[in-house]
Amino acid sequence: MKKLYLSIIMTLVFSAITFANTADSTKISGKPLFLIFGNFHQGITEAAHESNFDIKRAYLGYDFNLNNNFNAFIKIDIGSPDDNSQYSLIRRSAYFKNVGIGYTKDKLSLNFGIIDNQQHKVQEKFWGRRYIFKTFIDEYKFLPSADLGINACYRVSKKLSLEAGMMNGEYLSLQDGFGKYIYNIGINVNPVKQLSLKLYSSYTAKSNDIFYGGFFIGYKAYDKFKIGLEYNIKYDLEESDAFILSGYSGYAAFDINKKLNVFARYDVLNSNILTNMTNPWNLSNDGSAIIGGIEYKANENVRLSLNYQDWYPMAANMSNTAYIYFNLEFGIFESYKRI
Repeated sequence: MKKLYLSIIMTLVFSAITFANTADSTKISGKPLFLIFGNFHQGITEAAHESNFDIKRAYLGYDFNLNNNFNAFIKIDIGSPDDNSQYSLIRRSAYFKNVGIGYTKDKLSLNFGIIDNQQHKVQEKFWGRRYIFKTFIDEYKFLPSADLGINACYRVSKKLSLEAGMMNGEYLSLQDGFGKYIYNIGINVNPVKQLSLKLYSSYTAKSNDIFYGGFFIGYKAYDKFKIGLEYNIKYDLEESDAFILSGYSGYAAFDINKKLNVFARYDVLNSNILTNMTNPWNLSNDGSAIIGGIEYKANENVRLSLNYQDWYPMAANMSNTAYIYFNLEFGIFESYKRI
């Protein structure tokens, strides 16, 4: 299986390289990257009673357009490396979110370095509210949102593109050996303007044979209403048993006007019951989430949202949590094209 993933990846990578043309020369230019996610939240259930102001993330960086269709980019993420930590509100670290070199020529593009994972980018752009809540793959730690490695994209036509990547598997890991890599492949299909489809698969032998897979379908109607659904699954094949984690996320949004919209989202995360056990192996983390509210786009640089967020655990002995959030996103316009 590893050889199959690797052969597909290398085919796209080498195809991209053959399109390189070093004879062209263009003027070097650059664009700044700047984006801040902030919020105020108030708990409204007994298990979620605190209220806080929080700057969740700050992205700083620069994107350089170089000669011969190349570009270089650097983006620093200033935030907590562990959002689940009890110290996440007071501890902040700065680390490379992205740093690398890209090449784009005709239908092919290559990126190398610490780069975004392609497996969730279509879903993230369609959801469009990363400052409020992460996409399913990112939120529930199926795959890292950014990683060290190489990826390629080949646009067969306006309706079809192919993706492949070979990633380190969480670039901060100190593990060595070829088996640690994650091999990604993906297919994006737009049969009509209003419809977006994505299929992806990933494989790694970092600890055991682990397979990831999923699909996404999104539909936009009349430029005012959109609805999306994604399903993701992870198979961790250990010697004793198969640890399966799966779930889906459905979301919808309606534009009242150019500045105002309403949105809703529903997530479910499940795990399987192992041999000789009575409860799912990930029961303490299994559950469902509801996010819904209203969003106001003040201008190209500022977005505000008043919304409700809750989490209902599958475990009967755990309490649900619910919050009212006021979220803020501020960024330089060019940031939206790269983050």
